[in-house]
Amino acid sequence: MRVAVMGMGPIGREVARAIAQGARPGVELVAIVDLAPALLGQRIEGLPIERTLTRAVDAIALCTSSRFDAVVEDLERAVAAGQHVVSTCEELALPPDLPRAQALGRAAQSAGVTLIGTGVNPGFVMDRLVLELAAVCVRIEGIRVERVVDAAARREPLRHKVGYGLTIDEFRAGVAAGRLGHVGLSTSAGLIARGLRSSLAGVIETIDPVLGKNGKVLGVHQLLSAKLTDGRPIELELQMSVGAPDPHDRVTFAGDPPLDVTIAGGTHGDRATVGAVIDGLARLHRAARGLITVAELY
Repeated sequence: MRVAVMGMGPIGREVARAIAQGARPGVELVAIVDLAPALLGQRIEGLPIERTLTRAVDAIALCTSSRFDAVVEDLERAVAAGQHVVSTCEELALPPDLPRAQALGRAAQSAGVTLIGTGVNPGFVMDRLVLELAAVCVRIEGIRVERVVDAAARREPLRHKVGYGLTIDEFRAGVAAGRLGHVGLSTSAGLIARGLRSSLAGVIETIDPVLGKNGKVLGVHQLLSAKLTDGRPIELELQMSVGAPDPHDRVTFAGDPPLDVTIAGGTHGDRATVGAVIDGLARLHRAARGLITVAELY
């Protein structure tokens, strides 16, 4: 699998390095692409950063944006070139119900390529892990997922994303403008519903600041409450803040048998996102074609 990595932010750089260092047999790094003029000609693992993709590749690791609208043209170009795409785009993890996304899925299927959004959240902790655990339940009456992340141990862009250092008014304005907060809670809830052969109803999501003693923002606290169409509740709670105590991931099921599973310390979002992208690339050879989700890949 000849791979190009597009987007040389912190995650893209680590994806490129991991592939070049042989993280998965049969996955080979052959090109690195970023539009930033300042990066042109810099090298990662011996390969130059280029502004456009000029080499023949089988797949693209697309690590550029969280928003579907920002990556859709790259996806369309890849499909036209017969290239698979594994992306860190959160909104691609559960493609929006839009005509352009539907057309993209049909085109990918006709071209015999796979497009998928993956990562840690969405992509693993609050959805795929939940579905794996659901497989051992005879009956599920309700699901709750809790994730606490110490943003001090994460990359700088994440600290900006959660509003670290802002005033309350600046935080509220950033949330209203869509610049702050985690994009993927509703995506994860939708993936859970999809994996359980259901859909969501009554979705309510709140985003509030986590404040320090000085009144400045340390991060975000988000809560999503929803129900499956048959009334079973799903609750997803996420706190990402600098200095958050007791980082962990926890999944609990009410049902038969009840389950309470905790990952002490939590899943390291940056490194595990790199792993999820590379694992997705390694699985492309047997994946369904079209615009799919992790619910179909694993």
